[in-house]
Amino acid sequence: MAVYPPQNKGEAGPQAAGAVQAIGVVLLALVLAVAVAGCSLLGEKEPPQGTFELPNGRSLYIECIGSGSPPIVIEAGISMSGAEMFELQKPLARHHMTCTYDRANIGSSGKAPTPRTAGEIVTDLHQLLQMADVPEPHVLVGHSAGGFLVQLYGRRYSDEVKGVVAMSPVPPAHPWLDRVLPRFNEDERDAALAFYRGENEEQINWLASSKELNKAPSPARKPFAVLLSTKLECLGDPPCLKSYDIYEEVEREVARQWPEGSYRQVEDAYHEIYVQKPGVVVDTVERVASK
Repeated sequence: MAVYPPQNKGEAGPQAAGAVQAIGVVLLALVLAVAVAGCSLLGEKEPPQGTFELPNGRSLYIECIGSGSPPIVIEAGISMSGAEMFELQKPLARHHMTCTYDRANIGSSGKAPTPRTAGEIVTDLHQLLQMADVPEPHVLVGHSAGGFLVQLYGRRYSDEVKGVVAMSPVPPAHPWLDRVLPRFNEDERDAALAFYRGENEEQINWLASSKELNKAPSPARKPFAVLLSTKLECLGDPPCLKSYDIYEEVEREVARQWPEGSYRQVEDAYHEIYVQKPGVVVDTVERVASK
């Protein structure tokens, strides 16, 4: 195949046209060879995207964009699809391969029995990252329910994790419930206990999940950052207003459990910190990734 249009044979003759064609083929071969060699040297490959069948029988959808190491894996909030975290995924993908996925029973992923526990979800994600060939180590970034899940993942698979960032995470059942239930009225206590028993959008049993977290290996010496919203997220929510100081207290304690843990309350932030303060979140993730 010639790179340039063939010469008009009436003007240059068949011999000249053949020579130009041959040169074109050689030039094209050289360009392709350089491109292939460059990709091999850089170790670049297309970011994974699509549905993967896992060894445990689940079928999960993952979508990664961008390039760069370490890869960043985002764990969404309760009942959220991975696509709903695109506002965070896009800026992080400027320097890192950044992946979102749909947990079982959400979005484009397949089904799983309910109720579920954090341990089951973490096992799913671990198998998904292996099947999708996402390079290790990863930086895990979780929002709300995802903020709990990335802590368990980081403790179970610490050798495969570079660092962890938890944004407004669901607090562990104990000491959270022990401290807040005495402040609540009867209806508020019933609602809090129901949520932790698994009466929530994803039917995650947080009581059982908190036991899994307690039994997990102690946090390794890996960077861990808690980013917390302010009381702005409690507007119109009396139980939240009653208990917010305890929430802050518990999450400070969570951060201190990690040898390289840090805690920051993000000024003027609601629950979705990555929406109101994307720069703070991106800077925190970049700092964790660079350590």
